[in-house]
Parts: sequence; C-alpha cells; structure tokens
Amino acid sequence: MNHPPSIALALSGGGSRAIAFHLGCMRELHRQGILPGISVISAVSGGSVIAGLYAYSSDSFESFDQQIVALLRCGLQRDILKRLLRPGLFGKVVATNLISRPLALGAQLLGHQPPFRRWASRSNALEEALSKYFGRKKMGEVERTNLDVILNACELRTATAFRFGNLRSGSWRFGEVAGNDISVAHAVACSAAYPMFLPAFDRKYDFVRRDGTKNHDRVIITDGGVYDNLGTTCVEPERDPQYSLHTYTPDYILCCSAGYGQLSGQKIPFTFFSRTAAAFETVFRKATDATMNRLHYLRSSGKLRGFILPYLGQQDKALPSLPSEFVSRDAVLGYPTNFEAMPDEDIKRLTTRGEQLTKILLEHHTPELCRK
Repeated sequence: MNHPPSIALALSGGGSRAIAFHLGCMRELHRQGILPGISVISAVSGGSVIAGLYAYSSDSFESFDQQIVALLRCGLQRDILKRLLRPGLFGKVVATNLISRPLALGAQLLGHQPPFRRWASRSNALEEALSKYFGRKKMGEVERTNLDVILNACELRTATAFRFGNLRSGSWRFGEVAGNDISVAHAVACSAAYPMFLPAFDRKYDFVRRDGTKNHDRVIITDGGVYDNLGTTCVEPERDPQYSLHTYTPDYILCCSAGYGQLSGQKIPFTFFSRTAAAFETVFRKATDATMNRLHYLRSSGKLRGFILPYLGQQDKALPSLPSEFVSRDAVLGYPTNFEAMPDEDIKRLTTRGEQLTKILLEHHTPELCRK
C-alpha cells in the first residue's frame, strides 16, 4: 500500500513582508491540494504569526485568507503601542528601566550577573496584541488534523535554538518545558522579538531534562531568525535527537523565504544602527546560503525526495519560466519587515509573487505533488 509523502512546510522570518508573501505561497499550496497534507510547519518570526493563525484554527482556507489580509491592513504597531501604554504593563516597563536595567549594568561592570530580570518591555506589548488573535490557546491545542507546529526562537545565554511546539517546547541545553503550558501568543511573540526593535524575553521556566531531573532556569529568548531564519533546521532529515527536542524525516521540504536576496550595494552603512543592521543581514545571508547548500545535499544524496524554495528575492532571470503579469523582484524589493499597516496594492504584489513563484517551482521541481 502506497502512503502519501510526508511534507514539511518552513516559513521564514521577515515581519509583515513575510506574512504577506507566505500567504501567497499558501494560496498556491491550497490550490494544488498540498496544504491539507502537510504534516509539520516550522516557522520563524513573521512566519510564526501566519503559521499560528493557520494551525490554531479550524476555519476554511478562505476565512483564514481573509483574516490574514485584515491583519496586514491593520498591522500590529498601533495595537502594540496601545497595549504598551496601559497602566499595568507601562508601570512594569518603567520599573525595568529605572531599577532592573541600571542594576544590571552595575553588576556587569563588577563581573556579576544581573540581579533582576527584565520584568516587561515592548515585546510583552506584542504578546498582548497577539492575544487578540490567539486568545488563551495553548501550544498543544492545534486544530488542524495531523499537523505538528514548531515556532522557532533563539536562547541567548546558550546561543542555541529554543523551539515551541505542540508536542513539546524547550531546548536540548535546558530540557523540555514541564507540561508545555505555554500560550500560542507568547510563543509567537518570542519567535518574532527581533532584537533590533524588540527586547528579548527574560523568563524562568520549569524544565525536565532527559535524565528526569527538574530545574527552574532563566532563559533569554529572542527572534528565531537569529539562529535559523528559514526555519528548516528541525525538519531536515537525520538530525540527532540527542541535540534536538524536535526531529522529523519528511520526504519533501517546501521552504518559503521572504528574504531580500542579492543586495544592490547602493546603501552605505555609516551610523551605528545601519552598521549593526548590515552586520545582522550579512549573518542571515550566510546562514541562508548554508541552508540552501544542505537542502541541495539532502536532495542529491536521496535523503529528501525533493524540495522547493519560493524566494521573495529570487533573481527572475534564473526561473525556469515566467507567467504573464508576473510580479517582478524589483516590484517588491526593499519592503520593510515591521508590523505597520500595509496598503492593499502592496499586499497584492507580495501575495501574488508568492503564488507565482510557488506554482513555477512546484511544477518544475516537484510535479508529482501537483494536481494532475
């Protein structure tokens, strides 16, 4: 008896730009009848927002599509600011900046650990804004049938991946979060806390190690793109379970990347902020190159039956074919990653390019997955 292939979907980071592009990719996967058969979604940052909204809902794809478009039109920035200025959260942010931050700086100068945690920040406001969409849902409450979800983050104390999943959450360094009692809104916010704009979450969790010992550890969690902006690491075959709480062996990987691609070289990184941003971008690009090389190796060695990489910044001339009314790379290049409200024309351009690239690459590289 032939079993259907196991398919993993990876959704990269990239803020609202990623949400719009990934929506287009998912539209084509839905149109081809592939989306309902996906067994695991691994997502990062903006990709975690759309992955969470898909996985933790049983609505039709059409309703899901409408919800994502509405979110893009409204954005999250206004809601984040509104939540940040609420007395309860704002008071904790002020206390963090007046007490915890100065004492942390003083302790570090003396060679000691910061005595207090970061009690609250703009990232907590993001988590509260996301609660508008996810409510009180916990990571284990996935509503799509036979679907696993991994929301990728990065733990800064150990410089390792920290992943939130419907089956388990945690990292191989700290162990598994006891009971996996973590809200979807919190997991998505951790995955999307891009360090240039949103401070890392400073939390304590109860962990259970592999040997059964329990510990209460402090973790510093930031955007998953710092570790793996494509989100493929945990779904690549032959990962050693000794060093990962999440391992999968899919037949196919569909990796949707909202990255810029090759840069023009026109911008000069002069200020501290622009230099830091350029440094982050360089690290992301090199990590992306390494991931692409691994995917090609896995395919050529037979460990994967196939993969596609719909890539927002794809050089159009390298594509095997171009449809009529194709949305070019130049039409979407440079769109920001923040969560500002997005105009309808930008939503259309980004989603359409996602649809078109996914269709082209599916039909060229994995035609066996497409509807006949």
